[in-house]
Amino acid sequence: MAEIHFGEFRQVVIRQIREIEAERPEYQSTEWYLLRYLRRIERTTLPPASPGRVENSVRALVRFYVDSIEEKSVLGERCRQVSAEYRKVTRST
Repeated sequence: MAEIHFGEFRQVVIRQIREIEAERPEYQSTEWYLLRYLRRIERTTLPPASPGRVENSVRALVRFYVDSIEEKSVLGERCRQVSAEYRKVTRST
């Protein structure tokens, strides 16, 4: 199996985390939970990254998005952006 480099994908996730943190989300708000999912993805993309663990983290984010976030919202756009970037990375291998 080819090794996947998650460097650019990780940078997208970190940028999303910083932008949400700058808004200082309330404890247990939707934004707060989204940060938890994004931080999990960030941790799993640290080298040496296991493609399976990263995929599981992204799937969890997508489930959270579908269950808890309005599709046409800023948070929804953030989730779609992370998901699209992940697909781009996995397709390029």
